[in-house]
Amino acid sequence: MYNVKISSKHQITIGKEAFEAAGLREGDIVTVRALGPGRVEVVTMQSVLEQHAGAFDGGNEMRDTIEELRSEWD
Repeated sequence: MYNVKISSKHQITIGKEAFEAAGLREGDIVTVRALGPGRVEVVTMQSVLEQHAGAFDGGNEMRDTIEELRSEWD
């Protein structure tokens, strides 16, 4: 566990050991969610995508429907 100070811009720095232990990489896009008073969760978007991968059936049908709707806007 590491203690860090929150800056005036609401920023924190994740220490190297915690950063590496969490499997984070420079350039990762993360989601930050408040879990309650004094608690936040940081999750990489890759983790979110992997969690929901395959959740929707009919990918090609959905893509075709989206393209059809987009063509109506032109």
